[in-house]
Amino acid sequence: MNISDSEMVIMRAIWTLEKASVDQISCKIAASNNWSIATIKTLLGRLVKKEVLVTTKSGRKFIYTPTLSECQAVALMGQDLLDKVCAKKYPNVITNLINSADLTKEGIKEISDALAQKIPACHVSCNCLDQSTDCRCHPEQIEQKF
Repeated sequence: MNISDSEMVIMRAIWTLEKASVDQISCKIAASNNWSIATIKTLLGRLVKKEVLVTTKSGRKFIYTPTLSECQAVALMGQDLLDKVCAKKYPNVITNLINSADLTKEGIKEISDALAQKIPACHVSCNCLDQSTDCRCHPEQIEQKF
């Protein structure tokens, strides 16, 4: 799922509202962005083309509805991130994300519970562009901060 930062602002507004017109979206994001209605319409058009939003007509206005929930979108974005990284580096990526995130006790417990239930893989193979048998990836060399 390839959603730009600007498109994500629009999506967050729509997820909050569940469905919305251009005017409703504009009001929701006005405090954080100084975008014209034309800019918002352009971003909405891109999101419709990406099939992340669908439109219905209500009188003279279009109503935009998401085709997936925010949780589904986040899961897809997380998978996209992992798809871009060597499988041997997953622990470093996940550790960096945890270290970068502000987490409540409940959030930490949720992560701990997920890890406790995770069945370990017997072996993780390199999935880099270089598909040779000798992995040149060294997870321990990855910097711990972004």
